[in-house]
Amino acid sequence: MHLDIHALQPVPYSNLNRDALGSPKSCVYGGSTRTRVSSQSWKRAVRFELEQQLDEPTVRTRRIPKAVQEELEHRGWDHDTARKAGRAVLISADQAATRKDTKEGGLFPTPDDDQSDVLFWVPRAVITELSDLAEQYPDAIADMPLPSQQEVTKKERPKKQDKLRPVLPVATVEDILRRRSPSINLLGRMLAEIPGHRVDGASLFAHAFTTHESAMDFDFFTAVDDLNPPAATGSGHLATAEFTSGVFYRYSSVNLTDLATNLSGTDKTRDGFDDALRVVDAYLRAFCEAVPSGKQRTTGATTRPELVYLALRHDPLSLAGAFEKPVRSHNGSGYAEPSREQLAHYTGRLHRFLGTDGLFWHGHASIAAEPYDQLGEGYDSLHDLITDSTNRAGDAA
Repeated sequence: MHLDIHALQPVPYSNLNRDALGSPKSCVYGGSTRTRVSSQSWKRAVRFELEQQLDEPTVRTRRIPKAVQEELEHRGWDHDTARKAGRAVLISADQAATRKDTKEGGLFPTPDDDQSDVLFWVPRAVITELSDLAEQYPDAIADMPLPSQQEVTKKERPKKQDKLRPVLPVATVEDILRRRSPSINLLGRMLAEIPGHRVDGASLFAHAFTTHESAMDFDFFTAVDDLNPPAATGSGHLATAEFTSGVFYRYSSVNLTDLATNLSGTDKTRDGFDDALRVVDAYLRAFCEAVPSGKQRTTGATTRPELVYLALRHDPLSLAGAFEKPVRSHNGSGYAEPSREQLAHYTGRLHRFLGTDGLFWHGHASIAAEPYDQLGEGYDSLHDLITDSTNRAGDAA
């Protein structure tokens, strides 16, 4: 069973997600250029909000050794020994990858900055667990050598025969690094180097795009040098920046059965499904509250959706097709209201065409004066809509 979330969200003059040249990202759909915000960008903002609501933070980082080092220094370890402990974590992790006959490389710490070549995504509590483990082997860690200055200068990776013997239990480090959190179970995790580290996500997250054609605007700006002498003219800095605006269609879907399985190891227990509903409730609220941070300090584009449509379905179903024909603004009406109407009309036509056998329940909330019959039950508030959606999912399970 899937819980689909569709949202229409107006965003004013902004640049939430820019490309390599600093321009707002875009795509062509229906022959028209639209502003786009990548799924990675908006998902990251949602992830942070979700983890804050659940109070279960994670870190995605190449700097696990440095994090362990800083934790141990906070506990009173000297700098060099704490650094050795951080490096010992990746040495054991690298040994786990080699032992399992997987692709070798990427885990052994670099000699100059003690980073791995791959990003780990782990619960923040993992840093504490690894530090606790290191405290059980202080003498072995203290005897470890640090990279020579020659290695640091040349940035050489250790040859296979020169790799250090692990001083931390390989299986224990491997097990700690495989820890999960609700957000990891929901969104999925990939790391080929460590067996069992991969988590198949239980969600889909689409790129957001404007429901209408959009164009970039160039903002020419200057900065005055406050210490210029009185006779000086001109500015201390000149530049241009690109911005855009629009009404975005956003879509995500959660496979409730897969999420329950990820959380509990089986979808056959009521506790596992209850945990899944708790996470989904927080995810829906985070989805509606989080906005990417790009250029926010200079634009303040912190909006919220004006329509949210939720549907419990047998299979996920995007409604992006509602906007293959770009929305037009009529007589200065803007894009928000016609976008809501176009989504409702398209959904009704699609349900007539496909049938509703796989639709268990659907409902919506919006700022419109009247509900949209094609979008199921109407709710006065977003809170009520989300609360009832998880209750309905629990009843249908």
